[in-house]
Amino acid sequence: MTKRIELRFSNEDGRNVTVAVDSPVDPVDPQAVEAAMDAVLNEDVFYSSGGSITAKRDARIVERTVDTVFEA
Repeated sequence: MTKRIELRFSNEDGRNVTVAVDSPVDPVDPQAVEAAMDAVLNEDVFYSSGGSITAKRDARIVERTVDTVFEA
């Protein structure tokens, strides 16, 4: 199983922008995640096709499990 954290923002066009980080620290510290998202906004380090990131939406942990049923 793989895990990643997705930090989701809105951009100037009102569209969603996701910044994903693989293998987050477990357990996730919500205050640290929010501080990281604030830093992304304050430093304006990412630019999307819809313009700069303007607001935080949410953050979520995504887990993925792959079961191989056939291998050649």
